[in-house]
Amino acid sequence: MIYKNIVNLLKKRINSPSYNIGDLLPSEKELAALYNVSRNTLRKALKELEEAELVERRHGSGTWIRSKHFQASVAHLDSFSEIARNEGKNPSSQILKFELQTASEEIAKGLQLQHGDLVYYAKRLRFINNIAMQLEETWLSATRFPDLTIAHMQKSKFSYIENECGVQIDGCYESVLPMLPSAELAKLLHISTLDPIIKIYTQAVDEQQKPIDYSILYTNVFEFQVKYYIPRKAVARLQFPKTGE
Repeated sequence: MIYKNIVNLLKKRINSPSYNIGDLLPSEKELAALYNVSRNTLRKALKELEEAELVERRHGSGTWIRSKHFQASVAHLDSFSEIARNEGKNPSSQILKFELQTASEEIAKGLQLQHGDLVYYAKRLRFINNIAMQLEETWLSATRFPDLTIAHMQKSKFSYIENECGVQIDGCYESVLPMLPSAELAKLLHISTLDPIIKIYTQAVDEQQKPIDYSILYTNVFEFQVKYYIPRKAVARLQFPKTGE
C-alpha cells in the first residue's frame, strides 16, 4: 500500500540525525508534495505514526516529533537483548523454527565442523517493545551445546552460552550487505518488498578464536538502528564468512 511506504519514509526522516525529539516536521502540504502523494494518503500515514506515539499532531500548529524508534549507541559487543535492556526497552523473541539439522558445507565451514555433523538451527523473530526488529537464523554445534533448548532461544543466546555453558565470547566477525526482502521477510518485518533491509552474517568466537555460532540477521532499518563505537587502538582481526550465494 502506498501509505505504508510513506510511513517508512517518514520514519526514516524522523530517525535521521537531522531531527530531534520536539522538532516540527514540514507541513502536510510540503510533505505531500515531497513524496508525491495526496493529502489524504499523507494524513493516513501521519495517523499511524501518531498511534505509534512517534509524532504529535497539534491542530493549527503542525506535526511534532514525540519520540524516535529504537536507536542505541554501542561501545562493545552486546547481544540483541542486552542492547534493548541497556536502553530501558523490553526484548522478546518468537521462535519460528527450532530443529536438529545436518550441517551444510557453508554451516560446517562457519562452525569449523565436518559436513553432515549435527547442528541446532533456530529461526526467531526479535522484538523490542513488541515491534518486529530483526529476523535471525542461527546454527550451533549440537556436540558443543547438547543441552540447547527452545526455551534458551526464547531468551538470550549469549546468556546461555556464557552463563550456563561457561564459554566466554571473545568477539564477533560480521559481514554486512544491503538487500531487498522476500515476501515472507517483508510480511514478518511489516515492511514492503521494495524497502531495503540489512543482511548481516555473524560468527561469534571464543577466546581461542573457535567459532561459537553462525548466524544470519535480517534487520528492519526503519525500526532498529544501532551506532557502534570502535576504538582506534583495538586489535582488528578481519574475516568475511562465505555467503554461500
